[in-house]
Amino acid sequence: MRTFWLFFCNEWKYVLRNPLFFAILILTPILLLTVSLLFIPSERVLETVKAGIYNEDQSIVGRYLVNFFVSFLKEDNLFQVKSREEAARLLDEGKIDALLVIPRGFTAMMLVNKPTELIYVPSGASLLESVTIYKLLKMVLAEIQYGAIIEIDLGERMWPSPDVPVPQLKIEGIFNNRLDYPDVMAPGVLAFVILSTMLIGITTSVSREKDRGLIDAFRVTNANRWSFVFGKFSAYSFLGLIQTLILLFGSVWFFDIHVEGSLLLVGLFLILGMLSYLSLGLLISILSPNGDVSLGIAVGIVFLMFLGGGVFFPISQMPAIMQKIAPFLPITVLTESLRKIMITGRPIDQQWRELAISFGFLFSFLSASLISFKRSTR
Repeated sequence: MRTFWLFFCNEWKYVLRNPLFFAILILTPILLLTVSLLFIPSERVLETVKAGIYNEDQSIVGRYLVNFFVSFLKEDNLFQVKSREEAARLLDEGKIDALLVIPRGFTAMMLVNKPTELIYVPSGASLLESVTIYKLLKMVLAEIQYGAIIEIDLGERMWPSPDVPVPQLKIEGIFNNRLDYPDVMAPGVLAFVILSTMLIGITTSVSREKDRGLIDAFRVTNANRWSFVFGKFSAYSFLGLIQTLILLFGSVWFFDIHVEGSLLLVGLFLILGMLSYLSLGLLISILSPNGDVSLGIAVGIVFLMFLGGGVFFPISQMPAIMQKIAPFLPITVLTESLRKIMITGRPIDQQWRELAISFGFLFSFLSASLISFKRSTR
């Protein structure tokens, strides 16, 4: 019993002698609970989703059908667009999350009981919302069954008809992807798994050396500081490269994740993100007074990545403050870039901005790490 109290008291002395570590232990659960509750989607999340509808069928019945659909919805989340050019601009800017096109001759085909299809165009700027709308439309059409499709006559009456086939949804602009949830979630999961493991790994490694007194030894020796930093960075970079290749090819070959664009471009963005978070882990461990504090900060950042990076929750459904912060997080930039490549097949000439931002994160974090390490070992 005496030994028990000895260890108990020693541990509490250690905690109380590290006020920052003590604050992290007390405040972190409260912050995690608060943030988690804020990120739980409300029952009215579909109010934030906006879809455009473009009617190529300019017949009298076609215009009537579109007006009926738009006026039927009570929420202001479905509106008409005037042209394909306007629709493309709105999709690219993320002002609408999807476009539903009623093709020319749609109602004429319905009136003669022939198969019809609606064209669905997802937004590359808000793919999570696009998939939500797509799944909702698929579910509605699947539930309709043949007997629920209306038959329109000029007497302004609508009758259920078992002879009218249910319209099918045709995805435009995507050839190898099915807009399934595994496909749209895979880019974010890949980014989250690789970045979180690398961040915690290098933070733990450098903090362990600091707690052993190795960092302090640089103040009294002529040992090359850059060799230590780049040695750690290179070792974990090689480990991260192996992990990236295994996860990337494993997700494609074993989990049947469809990639619309270039695998090389996907790998490039994953490696840039991995190097950026390795640099951030270096910076955290160098600036933190001990390993407990650095690990607590790293876990907090991982949790922020999980909730605030647009990996699992659409940014449009986050609290207002997080909608302003999320676009500036490295995980958000990486996740959105991967989705655009893997789902919509964007080539590299449409990703220069994202590449520049990724290189900017890497340069900023690595430079700050080197400068901080040099100052801390003077």
